[in-house]
Amino acid sequence: MAKLLLLIDTMFYYDREVLKGIKAKVDECQLKLSIHLESIDNVADILSQHWDYVIADFDKPDVHRVIPRLKSNVLIYSSYSIALAPESVSTLVNDNEQFANLALGQFIQNDISNVTFYMAPNEVNAGWANERQQCFEKNAALLELNYFNDVKEAVSLQQFPLGVYCSSDRSARKLVNFCMGKNITVPNQVSIIGTDYDDAERAISPLPLSSVNIDPYQLGQRCVEVLLKAKRFNKIVHEKYQPINLINEKSTAVEKNQDDIVNKALYYLYNNFHLNIKVQQVIDFCRVSRKTLDNRFIACKGVTVHYYLSSLRLKKSKKLLINSKDSIESIALQCGYPNQSYLYQVYKKQFGYTPCEYRKSFGLI
Repeated sequence: MAKLLLLIDTMFYYDREVLKGIKAKVDECQLKLSIHLESIDNVADILSQHWDYVIADFDKPDVHRVIPRLKSNVLIYSSYSIALAPESVSTLVNDNEQFANLALGQFIQNDISNVTFYMAPNEVNAGWANERQQCFEKNAALLELNYFNDVKEAVSLQQFPLGVYCSSDRSARKLVNFCMGKNITVPNQVSIIGTDYDDAERAISPLPLSSVNIDPYQLGQRCVEVLLKAKRFNKIVHEKYQPINLINEKSTAVEKNQDDIVNKALYYLYNNFHLNIKVQQVIDFCRVSRKTLDNRFIACKGVTVHYYLSSLRLKKSKKLLINSKDSIESIALQCGYPNQSYLYQVYKKQFGYTPCEYRKSFGLI
């Protein structure tokens, strides 16, 4: 019988869930494998045996020293990007950019334009926490949201409503406690989203935490799938693991109609409306039908996807007409219109005046 070595620290809830996912997928696929759970401290014993497959948590200390010495089909998983992965080893890493995008989509859906990131002091040296912050800050800038470098400074300046994405549920819980200690209301003034959907942290939080649900159980299943894929095609596989969804609880300004597909669509719209995208591209990104997306948009926003996209472009064009000296042609292109003439037609149809007349009404011509 083939042997599967797991280098996982099951002292932690997250890792135990990964282990459960691995075992479930092995059973589901009816693989004839004997599973062996070993501590990385037993290096001599590990290296003295033959292993057909290895799955290892690359975030754990010293794992990187052992992996290159194993002559097996190896899959390493990590909570953030691996800069220098060992040769001949497949990888599965958390897609922290998608984590950040889920949070940004939620803040956009709740009409929050002031955002920031928070990590607790004990996480400042964690690679996954820093990668999540970098992704969130970068994509917030692309969406033209107001990003604040320091959450406590933003709170002291009363930049409300303020959306805060946290590196973990532990950080989110600590931030909730901080806000409550300062008589700052959550979620009305500060909307907070954590990461992990951690049962323990949610249990001791003063209010239910909204969180990006990573689902380590599914991560464990994906580990087996990637390992088998590498074996089947006899090649090294590098993949990213994306979260299931964002679970809304009381730490975000939850509306009656919350929808993850609308959340995902809003992120795509805000990030790409200037590229002359069509509704079909939004549909392809969300992987749903036009009817489904329109129905969900109407339920959440009261308008269709096309109407929302048109309104987004018009809002941006008006802002540029008032606050910039760019030509009408340049503004049209920046807002996703094919040319100046098309923008003129839209303005005439929507408002009964031209972009030039609108700019002139503010005394800017």
